[in-house]
Amino acid sequence: MRKIRFKQHRGLILMDILVAMSLATIFVIVLAQSSANSRELFEFAKERGRLINIFENHSNKFDGMVPYESRTIVLDSNDSNYSVYSTTTLTGHARWYGNVRIQTDITIRSEIADHISSSTESGVYPRSASRTQSMTFTRVVAYPFLNINDASGTALCNVDFSSKDTIGSYGFDGRQRPQLEDAVFSNGLNPQSLNPTITPIILPIDPLIPLTDIEVRNGRAYISTDSSRQSDPDIFVVDIRDSSSAYLLSGINTGPGISSIALVGDRIFAAATSRVAQLQVIKMPDLANLIIESSYKLPLPYATATPPLGSAIFYDRGLIYLGTEKWEGQEFSVVDMSNPTRPIGLGGLEIGSKVGAIYVRDDVAYLAASDEKQLRAIDISNHAVPFLIDSFNPSGWERQEGKSLDYFEDRLSFGRTSGGFNIKQDHELFSWSDGILPFIESENKRFLDVTGGIYGIIQDRSFLYVISRQPDAEFQISDLHISTSTLKKIALPAMPQSLTCDNDSLYILAATAPVLYQVLF
Repeated sequence: MRKIRFKQHRGLILMDILVAMSLATIFVIVLAQSSANSRELFEFAKERGRLINIFENHSNKFDGMVPYESRTIVLDSNDSNYSVYSTTTLTGHARWYGNVRIQTDITIRSEIADHISSSTESGVYPRSASRTQSMTFTRVVAYPFLNINDASGTALCNVDFSSKDTIGSYGFDGRQRPQLEDAVFSNGLNPQSLNPTITPIILPIDPLIPLTDIEVRNGRAYISTDSSRQSDPDIFVVDIRDSSSAYLLSGINTGPGISSIALVGDRIFAAATSRVAQLQVIKMPDLANLIIESSYKLPLPYATATPPLGSAIFYDRGLIYLGTEKWEGQEFSVVDMSNPTRPIGLGGLEIGSKVGAIYVRDDVAYLAASDEKQLRAIDISNHAVPFLIDSFNPSGWERQEGKSLDYFEDRLSFGRTSGGFNIKQDHELFSWSDGILPFIESENKRFLDVTGGIYGIIQDRSFLYVISRQPDAEFQISDLHISTSTLKKIALPAMPQSLTCDNDSLYILAATAPVLYQVLF
Protein backbone atom coordinates (compact mmCIF):
# COMPACT_ATOMS: atom_id res chain seq x y z
CA MET A 1 0.00 0.00 0.00
CA ARG A 2 2.84 2.34 0.79
CA LYS A 3 4.45 1.67 -2.59
CA ILE A 4 1.22 2.31 -4.34
CA ARG A 5 0.75 5.50 -2.39
CA PHE A 6 4.35 6.49 -3.08
CA LYS A 7 3.90 5.98 -6.81
CA GLN A 8 0.70 8.01 -6.82
CA HIS A 9 2.40 10.81 -4.89
CA ARG A 10 5.39 10.71 -7.23
CA GLY A 11 3.07 10.96 -10.21
CA LEU A 12 1.48 14.06 -8.80
CA ILE A 13 4.88 15.69 -8.25
CA LEU A 14 5.92 14.93 -11.82
CA MET A 15 2.70 16.42 -13.14
CA ASP A 16 3.19 19.53 -11.02
CA ILE A 17 6.71 19.85 -12.37
CA LEU A 18 5.52 19.56 -15.96
CA VAL A 19 2.79 22.15 -15.38
CA ALA A 20 5.26 24.47 -13.69
CA MET A 21 7.72 24.10 -16.55
CA SER A 22 4.97 24.83 -19.06
CA LEU A 23 3.89 27.92 -17.15
CA ALA A 24 7.49 29.04 -16.87
CA THR A 25 7.94 28.60 -20.62
CA ILE A 26 4.78 30.59 -21.30
CA PHE A 27 5.94 33.28 -18.87
CA VAL A 28 9.34 33.50 -20.58
CA ILE A 29 7.67 33.77 -23.99
CA VAL A 30 5.23 36.41 -22.75
CA LEU A 31 8.05 38.28 -21.03
CA ALA A 32 10.15 38.17 -24.17
CA GLN A 33 7.25 39.32 -26.30
CA SER A 34 6.40 42.05 -23.81
CA SER A 35 10.02 43.13 -23.81
CA ALA A 36 10.02 43.23 -27.60
CA ASN A 37 6.77 45.21 -27.62
CA SER A 38 8.13 47.59 -25.01
CA ARG A 39 11.28 48.03 -27.04
CA GLU A 40 9.27 48.68 -30.18
CA LEU A 41 7.05 51.14 -28.34
CA PHE A 42 10.11 52.87 -26.93
CA GLU A 43 11.68 53.16 -30.38
CA PHE A 44 8.37 54.43 -31.80
CA ALA A 45 8.08 57.10 -29.10
CA LYS A 46 11.74 58.00 -29.53
CA GLU A 47 11.27 58.47 -33.25
CA ARG A 48 8.13 60.55 -32.72
CA GLY A 49 10.03 62.77 -30.33
CA ARG A 50 12.79 63.16 -32.91
CA LEU A 51 10.27 64.20 -35.57
CA ILE A 52 8.76 66.76 -33.21
CA ASN A 53 12.23 68.20 -32.58
CA ILE A 54 12.89 68.35 -36.33
CA PHE A 55 9.62 70.24 -36.84
CA GLU A 56 10.51 72.76 -34.14
CA ASN A 57 13.99 73.28 -35.62
CA HIS A 58 12.87 73.66 -39.24
CA SER A 59 9.28 74.99 -39.15
CA ASN A 60 10.53 78.53 -39.84
CA LYS A 61 11.52 77.39 -43.33
CA PHE A 62 7.83 77.19 -44.16
CA ASP A 63 7.02 80.75 -43.08
CA GLY A 64 5.46 83.13 -45.59
CA MET A 65 3.85 80.47 -47.75
CA VAL A 66 0.93 81.51 -49.94
CA PRO A 67 -2.04 79.39 -51.08
CA TYR A 68 -1.20 76.50 -53.45
CA GLU A 69 2.54 76.79 -52.75
CA SER A 70 4.56 73.65 -51.86
CA ARG A 71 8.03 73.36 -50.35
CA THR A 72 10.19 70.27 -49.77
CA ILE A 73 13.32 70.08 -47.62
CA VAL A 74 15.60 67.02 -47.53
CA LEU A 75 17.78 66.73 -44.42
CA ASP A 76 21.22 65.15 -44.48
CA SER A 77 22.42 62.62 -41.92
CA ASN A 78 23.67 65.34 -39.55
CA ASP A 79 20.34 67.13 -39.58
CA SER A 80 18.37 63.91 -39.09
CA ASN A 81 20.61 62.64 -36.25
CA TYR A 82 20.87 59.21 -37.80
CA SER A 83 23.42 57.31 -39.84
CA VAL A 84 24.03 57.88 -43.53
CA TYR A 85 21.36 55.30 -44.18
CA SER A 86 18.64 57.61 -42.81
CA THR A 87 16.58 60.00 -44.96
CA THR A 88 14.23 62.64 -43.55
CA THR A 89 12.12 64.96 -45.70
CA LEU A 90 9.79 67.81 -44.77
CA THR A 91 7.04 68.75 -47.23
CA GLY A 92 4.74 71.70 -46.74
CA HIS A 93 1.52 72.43 -48.63
CA ALA A 94 -0.32 75.74 -48.18
CA ARG A 95 -4.01 76.37 -48.79
CA TRP A 96 -6.63 78.91 -47.80
CA TYR A 97 -8.10 78.74 -44.31
CA GLY A 98 -11.14 80.92 -44.71
CA ASN A 99 -10.37 84.08 -46.67
CA VAL A 100 -7.61 85.86 -44.79
CA ARG A 101 -5.62 83.03 -43.27
CA ILE A 102 -3.31 80.36 -44.57
CA GLN A 103 -3.33 76.72 -43.49
CA THR A 104 0.00 74.95 -43.89
CA ASP A 105 0.22 71.15 -43.58
CA ILE A 106 3.84 70.12 -42.93
CA THR A 107 4.54 66.38 -43.23
CA ILE A 108 7.80 64.93 -41.87
CA ARG A 109 8.71 61.55 -43.33
CA SER A 110 11.65 59.54 -42.03
CA GLU A 111 13.06 56.41 -43.71
CA ILE A 112 15.56 54.64 -41.43
CA ALA A 113 17.85 51.90 -42.74
CA ASP A 114 18.74 49.28 -40.11
CA HIS A 115 21.76 46.94 -40.47
CA ILE A 116 20.87 43.30 -39.76
CA SER A 117 22.58 39.95 -40.43
CA SER A 118 21.23 37.28 -42.73
CA SER A 119 22.47 33.65 -42.87
CA THR A 120 22.86 31.81 -46.17
CA GLU A 121 24.57 28.60 -47.28
CA SER A 122 27.70 30.55 -48.08
CA GLY A 123 27.87 32.25 -44.72
CA VAL A 124 26.60 35.39 -42.98
CA TYR A 125 26.45 38.75 -44.71
CA PRO A 126 25.03 42.15 -43.72
CA ARG A 127 21.95 43.52 -45.41
CA SER A 128 19.67 46.47 -44.71
CA ALA A 129 15.96 46.87 -44.07
CA SER A 130 14.07 50.16 -43.85
CA ARG A 131 11.24 51.34 -41.70
CA THR A 132 9.22 54.52 -42.25
CA GLN A 133 7.46 56.88 -39.89
CA SER A 134 5.73 60.16 -40.63
CA MET A 135 3.89 62.94 -38.83
CA THR A 136 1.85 65.87 -40.12
CA PHE A 137 1.77 69.20 -38.32
CA THR A 138 -0.85 71.81 -39.20
CA ARG A 139 -0.76 75.49 -38.44
CA VAL A 140 -2.97 78.44 -39.35
CA VAL A 141 -1.41 81.87 -39.78
CA ALA A 142 -2.45 85.25 -41.15
CA TYR A 143 -2.17 85.77 -44.88
CA PRO A 144 1.40 87.09 -45.23
CA PHE A 145 0.47 90.10 -47.36
CA LEU A 146 -2.10 91.51 -44.95
CA ASN A 147 -1.26 94.68 -43.08
CA ILE A 148 -2.23 95.39 -39.49
CA ASN A 149 -5.50 97.05 -40.52
CA ASP A 150 -6.54 94.01 -42.51
CA ALA A 151 -5.87 91.70 -39.60
CA SER A 152 -7.69 93.85 -37.06
CA GLY A 153 -10.65 94.63 -39.30
CA THR A 154 -11.43 91.23 -40.76
CA ALA A 155 -14.24 89.20 -39.23
CA LEU A 156 -13.11 85.90 -37.71
CA CYS A 157 -15.82 83.79 -39.29
CA ASN A 158 -15.87 80.04 -38.77
CA VAL A 159 -14.72 77.88 -41.67
CA ASP A 160 -17.61 75.50 -40.94
CA PHE A 161 -20.50 77.01 -39.00
CA SER A 162 -22.33 73.71 -38.52
CA SER A 163 -19.30 71.99 -36.98
CA LYS A 164 -17.86 72.66 -33.55
CA ASP A 165 -14.55 70.86 -34.09
CA THR A 166 -12.98 72.60 -37.07
CA ILE A 167 -10.19 74.33 -35.19
CA GLY A 168 -7.05 72.90 -36.74
CA SER A 169 -7.19 71.71 -40.30
CA TYR A 170 -8.76 69.61 -42.98
CA GLY A 171 -6.86 66.58 -41.68
CA PHE A 172 -8.32 66.79 -38.18
CA ASP A 173 -11.91 67.40 -39.20
CA GLY A 174 -13.40 64.05 -40.13
CA ARG A 175 -16.29 65.70 -41.97
CA GLN A 176 -14.12 67.20 -44.68
CA ARG A 177 -13.78 65.62 -48.09
CA PRO A 178 -10.60 65.49 -50.20
CA GLN A 179 -12.56 67.29 -52.92
CA LEU A 180 -15.49 69.52 -52.10
CA GLU A 181 -17.38 68.45 -55.21
CA ASP A 182 -17.36 64.80 -54.08
CA ALA A 183 -19.86 65.54 -51.33
CA VAL A 184 -21.27 62.47 -49.64
CA PHE A 185 -24.16 63.27 -47.37
CA SER A 186 -23.00 61.45 -44.28
CA ASN A 187 -22.17 62.70 -40.81
CA GLY A 188 -24.80 65.43 -41.08
CA LEU A 189 -23.60 67.02 -44.34
CA ASN A 190 -27.11 67.18 -45.76
CA PRO A 191 -28.59 70.65 -45.11
CA GLN A 192 -31.90 69.04 -44.13
CA SER A 193 -30.22 67.65 -41.02
CA LEU A 194 -29.29 71.12 -39.78
CA ASN A 195 -31.44 72.75 -37.11
CA PRO A 196 -30.08 76.24 -36.49
CA THR A 197 -31.16 78.35 -33.56
CA ILE A 198 -32.35 81.76 -34.77
CA THR A 199 -32.53 84.48 -32.14
CA PRO A 200 -34.15 87.85 -32.94
CA ILE A 201 -32.33 90.88 -31.56
CA ILE A 202 -34.46 94.02 -31.36
CA LEU A 203 -32.34 97.02 -32.38
CA PRO A 204 -32.82 100.36 -30.59
CA ILE A 205 -33.38 102.16 -33.91
CA ASP A 206 -36.41 104.07 -35.18
CA PRO A 207 -38.55 101.61 -37.21
CA LEU A 208 -39.06 104.30 -39.89
CA ILE A 209 -35.34 104.38 -40.75
CA PRO A 210 -34.49 101.99 -43.64
CA LEU A 211 -31.47 99.81 -42.84
CA THR A 212 -28.97 99.12 -45.63
CA ASP A 213 -25.91 97.16 -44.44
CA ILE A 214 -24.28 95.58 -41.40
CA GLU A 215 -20.95 94.37 -40.01
CA VAL A 216 -20.54 92.57 -36.66
CA ARG A 217 -17.38 92.33 -34.55
CA ASN A 218 -17.14 90.83 -31.08
CA GLY A 219 -20.73 91.38 -30.07
CA ARG A 220 -21.12 94.87 -31.57
CA ALA A 221 -23.20 95.59 -34.65
CA TYR A 222 -22.27 98.41 -37.05
CA ILE A 223 -25.33 99.34 -39.07
CA SER A 224 -25.78 101.76 -41.97
CA THR A 225 -29.03 103.45 -43.00
CA ASP A 226 -30.40 105.64 -45.76
CA SER A 227 -33.15 107.74 -44.28
CA SER A 228 -35.21 110.30 -46.16
CA ARG A 229 -35.06 112.55 -43.10
CA GLN A 230 -31.94 114.65 -43.12
CA SER A 231 -31.57 114.71 -39.34
CA ASP A 232 -31.50 110.92 -38.90
CA PRO A 233 -28.19 109.17 -38.18
CA ASP A 234 -26.92 106.94 -40.97
CA ILE A 235 -24.40 104.94 -38.92
CA PHE A 236 -25.28 103.18 -35.65
CA VAL A 237 -23.13 101.13 -33.28
CA VAL A 238 -25.17 98.74 -31.15
CA ASP A 239 -24.04 96.40 -28.38
CA ILE A 240 -25.73 93.03 -29.04
CA ARG A 241 -23.85 90.82 -26.57
CA ASP A 242 -27.06 90.43 -24.62
CA SER A 243 -29.50 89.42 -27.34
CA SER A 244 -32.48 90.17 -25.10
CA SER A 245 -31.39 93.73 -24.38
CA ALA A 246 -29.37 95.38 -27.16
CA TYR A 247 -28.45 98.98 -26.48
CA LEU A 248 -27.20 101.86 -28.58
CA LEU A 249 -23.56 102.86 -28.14
CA SER A 250 -23.37 105.69 -30.67
CA GLY A 251 -24.64 107.11 -33.94
CA ILE A 252 -23.68 109.76 -36.47
CA ASN A 253 -25.26 111.66 -39.32
CA THR A 254 -22.78 111.82 -42.22
CA GLY A 255 -25.13 113.37 -44.78
CA PRO A 256 -27.81 112.02 -47.07
CA GLY A 257 -27.31 108.28 -46.38
CA ILE A 258 -25.08 105.19 -46.59
CA SER A 259 -25.58 102.24 -48.95
CA SER A 260 -22.73 99.93 -47.92
CA ILE A 261 -19.97 99.79 -45.29
CA ALA A 262 -16.60 98.13 -44.66
CA LEU A 263 -15.32 97.89 -41.08
CA VAL A 264 -11.52 98.03 -40.72
CA GLY A 265 -9.95 98.37 -37.28
CA ASP A 266 -11.25 101.56 -35.65
CA ARG A 267 -12.69 102.98 -38.89
CA ILE A 268 -15.82 102.55 -40.95
CA PHE A 269 -15.49 103.14 -44.69
CA ALA A 270 -18.86 103.96 -46.20
CA ALA A 271 -20.24 104.20 -49.74
CA ALA A 272 -22.43 107.30 -49.49
CA THR A 273 -25.61 107.96 -51.46
CA SER A 274 -24.40 111.51 -51.91
CA ARG A 275 -23.40 113.66 -54.86
CA VAL A 276 -21.14 115.71 -52.60
CA ALA A 277 -18.86 112.82 -51.59
CA GLN A 278 -19.24 109.14 -52.50
CA LEU A 279 -16.83 107.87 -49.82
CA GLN A 280 -17.00 108.68 -46.11
CA VAL A 281 -14.35 107.72 -43.52
CA ILE A 282 -15.69 107.48 -39.97
CA LYS A 283 -13.14 107.29 -37.17
CA MET A 284 -14.04 105.59 -33.87
CA PRO A 285 -11.77 106.79 -31.02
CA ASP A 286 -14.03 104.59 -28.91
CA LEU A 287 -17.38 102.91 -29.49
CA ALA A 288 -19.24 105.82 -27.90
CA ASN A 289 -17.82 108.42 -30.28
CA LEU A 290 -17.96 108.55 -34.09
CA ILE A 291 -16.14 111.25 -36.05
CA ILE A 292 -16.14 112.01 -39.77
CA GLU A 293 -12.41 111.84 -40.45
CA SER A 294 -12.43 112.51 -44.19
CA SER A 295 -14.43 112.15 -47.38
CA TYR A 296 -13.70 111.60 -51.04
CA LYS A 297 -15.49 112.85 -54.14
CA LEU A 298 -15.00 111.09 -57.44
CA PRO A 299 -13.53 113.29 -60.18
CA LEU A 300 -15.99 114.38 -62.86
CA PRO A 301 -15.31 113.38 -66.48
CA TYR A 302 -16.29 116.92 -67.46
CA ALA A 303 -17.29 120.01 -65.51
CA THR A 304 -21.06 119.79 -65.94
CA ALA A 305 -21.39 116.05 -65.30
CA THR A 306 -23.78 115.00 -62.52
CA PRO A 307 -21.89 113.24 -59.69
CA PRO A 308 -22.94 109.64 -58.92
CA LEU A 309 -24.25 107.97 -55.79
CA GLY A 310 -22.11 105.39 -53.98
CA SER A 311 -23.54 101.85 -54.11
CA ALA A 312 -20.89 99.30 -53.03
CA ILE A 313 -17.59 99.17 -51.16
CA PHE A 314 -14.80 96.70 -50.39
CA TYR A 315 -11.52 97.04 -48.49
CA ASP A 316 -8.34 95.07 -49.23
CA ARG A 317 -4.72 95.72 -48.23
CA GLY A 318 -4.92 99.44 -47.68
CA LEU A 319 -7.16 100.15 -50.67
CA ILE A 320 -10.85 100.95 -50.99
CA TYR A 321 -12.72 99.65 -54.02
CA LEU A 322 -15.74 101.85 -54.56
CA GLY A 323 -18.77 101.18 -56.77
CA THR A 324 -21.44 103.66 -57.83
CA GLU A 325 -24.69 103.82 -59.67
CA LYS A 326 -24.55 104.33 -63.43
CA TRP A 327 -23.33 107.78 -64.53
CA GLU A 328 -21.13 109.46 -67.13
CA GLY A 329 -17.88 108.60 -65.34
CA GLN A 330 -16.20 105.54 -63.81
CA GLU A 331 -18.56 103.31 -61.85
CA PHE A 332 -15.62 101.37 -60.38
CA SER A 333 -12.79 103.21 -58.61
CA VAL A 334 -9.65 102.35 -56.61
CA VAL A 335 -8.80 104.68 -53.70
CA ASP A 336 -5.57 104.65 -51.69
CA MET A 337 -6.34 104.71 -47.95
CA SER A 338 -2.80 104.41 -46.60
CA ASN A 339 -3.48 107.80 -45.02
CA PRO A 340 -7.19 107.71 -44.07
CA THR A 341 -7.25 111.47 -43.58
CA ARG A 342 -6.31 112.01 -47.24
CA PRO A 343 -7.88 109.47 -49.62
CA ILE A 344 -6.17 109.46 -53.03
CA GLY A 345 -7.84 108.20 -56.19
CA LEU A 346 -5.59 105.81 -58.10
CA GLY A 347 -7.69 104.75 -61.07
CA GLY A 348 -10.99 103.32 -62.18
CA LEU A 349 -13.05 101.77 -64.92
CA GLU A 350 -16.27 102.83 -66.61
CA ILE A 351 -18.53 99.81 -66.91
CA GLY A 352 -21.78 101.54 -67.89
CA SER A 353 -23.80 99.94 -65.09
CA LYS A 354 -24.60 100.17 -61.40
CA VAL A 355 -22.23 98.17 -59.20
CA GLY A 356 -24.24 96.09 -56.73
CA ALA A 357 -21.39 94.33 -54.90
CA ILE A 358 -17.58 94.04 -54.96
CA TYR A 359 -15.22 91.30 -53.85
CA VAL A 360 -11.43 91.46 -54.28
CA ARG A 361 -9.06 88.47 -54.31
CA ASP A 362 -5.48 88.20 -55.59
CA ASP A 363 -5.43 91.33 -57.78
CA VAL A 364 -8.83 90.55 -59.29
CA ALA A 365 -11.95 92.56 -58.44
CA TYR A 366 -15.27 90.79 -59.01
CA LEU A 367 -18.21 93.12 -59.65
CA ALA A 368 -21.92 92.29 -59.50
CA ALA A 369 -23.65 94.66 -61.91
CA SER A 370 -27.09 95.35 -63.35
CA ASP A 371 -26.39 95.25 -67.09
CA GLU A 372 -25.77 92.37 -69.51
CA LYS A 373 -22.35 91.57 -67.98
CA GLN A 374 -23.81 90.92 -64.57
CA LEU A 375 -20.57 89.47 -63.18
CA ARG A 376 -17.25 91.00 -64.18
CA ALA A 377 -13.67 90.08 -63.33
CA ILE A 378 -11.40 93.14 -63.36
CA ASP A 379 -7.60 92.96 -63.35
CA ILE A 380 -6.40 95.44 -60.72
CA SER A 381 -2.69 94.55 -60.64
CA ASN A 382 -2.12 98.05 -62.01
CA HIS A 383 -4.41 100.18 -59.87
CA ALA A 384 -4.14 103.10 -62.24
CA VAL A 385 -5.44 101.12 -65.24
CA PRO A 386 -7.91 98.38 -64.26
CA PHE A 387 -9.19 96.34 -67.20
CA LEU A 388 -11.82 93.68 -67.86
CA ILE A 389 -10.51 90.12 -68.14
CA ASP A 390 -13.72 88.08 -67.98
CA SER A 391 -17.48 88.40 -67.59
CA PHE A 392 -20.60 86.30 -67.11
CA ASN A 393 -23.77 87.03 -69.09
CA PRO A 394 -26.67 84.96 -67.69
CA SER A 395 -30.10 84.99 -69.30
CA GLY A 396 -32.66 87.30 -67.73
CA TRP A 397 -30.28 90.23 -67.32
CA GLU A 398 -32.89 92.59 -68.78
CA ARG A 399 -34.99 92.16 -65.60
CA GLN A 400 -32.53 91.00 -62.96
CA GLU A 401 -29.51 92.72 -61.45
CA GLY A 402 -26.37 91.45 -59.76
CA LYS A 403 -26.81 91.87 -56.01
CA SER A 404 -24.35 89.82 -53.93
CA LEU A 405 -20.93 88.18 -54.06
CA ASP A 406 -18.91 85.95 -51.79
CA TYR A 407 -15.53 84.28 -52.20
CA PHE A 408 -14.59 81.50 -49.79
CA GLU A 409 -11.24 79.75 -50.19
CA ASP A 410 -11.57 78.41 -53.77
CA ARG A 411 -15.27 79.04 -54.38
CA LEU A 412 -16.82 82.14 -55.94
CA SER A 413 -20.59 82.59 -55.57
CA PHE A 414 -22.81 85.19 -57.20
CA GLY A 415 -26.43 86.10 -56.52
CA ARG A 416 -28.92 88.36 -58.27
CA THR A 417 -32.48 89.56 -57.85
CA SER A 418 -35.46 87.75 -59.36
CA GLY A 419 -36.62 90.73 -61.39
CA GLY A 420 -40.10 90.90 -59.90
CA PHE A 421 -41.36 87.54 -61.18
CA ASN A 422 -39.71 84.17 -61.51
CA ILE A 423 -38.62 82.41 -64.70
CA LYS A 424 -37.07 79.03 -63.86
CA GLN A 425 -34.34 79.07 -66.51
CA ASP A 426 -33.17 82.51 -65.34
CA HIS A 427 -31.30 81.37 -62.26
CA GLU A 428 -30.53 83.57 -59.27
CA LEU A 429 -27.66 81.70 -57.56
CA PHE A 430 -24.40 80.71 -59.27
CA SER A 431 -21.21 79.18 -57.91
CA TRP A 432 -17.81 78.27 -59.35
CA SER A 433 -15.78 75.75 -57.38
CA ASP A 434 -12.26 76.17 -58.76
CA GLY A 435 -11.90 79.95 -58.57
CA ILE A 436 -9.86 79.95 -61.77
CA LEU A 437 -10.49 82.39 -64.61
CA PRO A 438 -12.07 82.31 -67.11
CA PHE A 439 -15.24 81.10 -65.42
CA ILE A 440 -17.93 81.74 -68.07
CA GLU A 441 -18.06 78.20 -69.43
CA SER A 442 -16.43 76.48 -66.46
CA GLU A 443 -17.47 72.86 -65.99
CA ASN A 444 -17.49 73.54 -62.25
CA LYS A 445 -20.29 76.07 -62.48
CA ARG A 446 -23.38 75.34 -60.39
CA PHE A 447 -26.68 77.23 -60.50
CA LEU A 448 -30.07 77.29 -58.82
CA ASP A 449 -33.41 78.97 -59.33
CA VAL A 450 -34.42 80.90 -56.20
CA THR A 451 -37.84 82.52 -56.53
CA GLY A 452 -37.16 85.49 -54.26
CA GLY A 453 -33.67 86.32 -55.54
CA ILE A 454 -30.40 86.33 -53.57
CA TYR A 455 -29.62 89.32 -51.34
CA GLY A 456 -26.65 87.96 -49.41
CA ILE A 457 -24.29 84.96 -49.47
CA ILE A 458 -21.98 83.43 -46.85
CA GLN A 459 -20.06 80.22 -47.56
CA ASP A 460 -18.08 77.72 -45.55
CA ARG A 461 -16.48 74.35 -46.27
CA SER A 462 -19.79 72.49 -46.25
CA PHE A 463 -22.63 74.82 -47.23
CA LEU A 464 -23.85 78.03 -48.83
CA TYR A 465 -26.04 80.21 -46.63
CA VAL A 466 -28.19 82.74 -48.48
CA ILE A 467 -30.94 85.23 -47.77
CA SER A 468 -33.86 85.66 -50.14
CA ARG A 469 -37.11 87.57 -50.35
CA GLN A 470 -39.02 84.39 -51.09
CA PRO A 471 -41.99 84.16 -48.67
CA ASP A 472 -41.49 81.53 -45.95
CA ALA A 473 -37.99 80.84 -47.25
CA GLU A 474 -36.08 84.00 -46.36
CA PHE A 475 -33.07 82.02 -45.07
CA GLN A 476 -31.86 79.08 -47.14
CA ILE A 477 -29.02 76.56 -46.80
CA SER A 478 -27.63 74.70 -49.80
CA ASP A 479 -25.05 71.96 -50.14
CA LEU A 480 -22.03 72.72 -52.30
CA HIS A 481 -23.67 71.06 -55.30
CA ILE A 482 -26.50 73.65 -55.03
CA SER A 483 -29.15 70.98 -55.53
CA THR A 484 -32.87 71.58 -54.98
CA SER A 485 -33.28 68.12 -53.43
CA THR A 486 -31.24 69.11 -50.37
CA LEU A 487 -32.09 72.81 -50.12
CA LYS A 488 -33.27 73.73 -46.61
CA LYS A 489 -35.65 76.68 -46.36
CA ILE A 490 -36.35 78.57 -43.16
CA ALA A 491 -38.96 81.30 -42.70
CA LEU A 492 -38.14 84.63 -41.07
CA PRO A 493 -40.73 87.10 -39.71
CA ALA A 494 -39.20 89.99 -41.70
CA MET A 495 -37.83 90.49 -45.19
CA PRO A 496 -33.98 90.31 -45.11
CA GLN A 497 -31.63 93.06 -46.22
CA SER A 498 -28.05 91.97 -45.53
CA LEU A 499 -26.09 88.93 -44.34
CA THR A 500 -22.77 88.85 -42.47
CA CYS A 501 -20.85 86.63 -40.05
CA ASP A 502 -18.56 86.82 -37.05
CA ASN A 503 -17.03 83.92 -35.09
CA ASP A 504 -19.59 81.06 -34.95
CA SER A 505 -22.61 83.19 -35.80
CA LEU A 506 -24.40 84.32 -38.93
CA TYR A 507 -26.29 87.62 -38.72
CA ILE A 508 -29.25 88.60 -40.88
CA LEU A 509 -30.32 92.25 -40.95
CA ALA A 510 -34.03 92.82 -41.61
CA ALA A 511 -35.09 95.30 -44.28
CA THR A 512 -38.55 96.14 -42.96
CA ALA A 513 -37.97 96.29 -39.20
CA PRO A 514 -35.14 97.20 -36.80
CA VAL A 515 -34.33 93.54 -36.12
CA LEU A 516 -31.15 91.49 -36.38
CA TYR A 517 -31.36 87.68 -36.47
CA GLN A 518 -28.47 85.70 -34.97
CA VAL A 519 -28.07 82.19 -36.42
CA LEU A 520 -26.19 79.51 -34.47
CA PHE A 521 -25.77 75.79 -35.14
